[in-house]
Amino acid sequence: MPRTVRRIVALLLLVCLLPAGALALSGQTMATFTSYYRDNVAFINSVTERHMLPIELEESSYGTDGHMQYAIQSDALHVTVITDGSGIIESCEIRLLFPQGAVEGNSLYLDYVSAQYHSIAFIMSMHVSPDPESRLLLAEEIKNGMLDNFGAYERQLGAYTIQCIGVPGEGAVYTFTNTSLVPAQDEPSDGDPTPEPLDDFEHLG
Repeated sequence: MPRTVRRIVALLLLVCLLPAGALALSGQTMATFTSYYRDNVAFINSVTERHMLPIELEESSYGTDGHMQYAIQSDALHVTVITDGSGIIESCEIRLLFPQGAVEGNSLYLDYVSAQYHSIAFIMSMHVSPDPESRLLLAEEIKNGMLDNFGAYERQLGAYTIQCIGVPGEGAVYTFTNTSLVPAQDEPSDGDPTPEPLDDFEHLG
């Protein structure tokens, strides 16, 4: 089995345990996210011999100052992306859900299997690398972090705080929050220097 296929299968094994998931310093643009997502689906198709089509996110206005929301909802997958007026992603939430009534082999279960691949493609879209195999490393790092910490994963990476949680029998939620767009809050000092946020996305490809 080719190495890339093994890596994608390993990612899906994480999701199968839930039967019943490097970033620019200023943030990912929605245009890049959309382009990468389409490329990611094609990449996954090529290495798994699937024939998935990209999912179109529904666009709508969100609040003021040109903010926009892009979202889809299905029985197995919810995706919500919020952008600021310049098209920078403020937040991205990917929810992978095991549908009620899904039984191995029925249509709901097959939809869930497809949603697993799409969730990986959406996670990969938050990486800045132009190479889809490098973008796969982001999903792989999240998968490994969740495995090592009983289904939970959190870190600061580039502009984004990544928070993920998996619940056996229910699914998993992957959240990216752009902290570079959130005004800094004054906090009491305890006398210790404030550590620099992690910015080691370069090791992700």
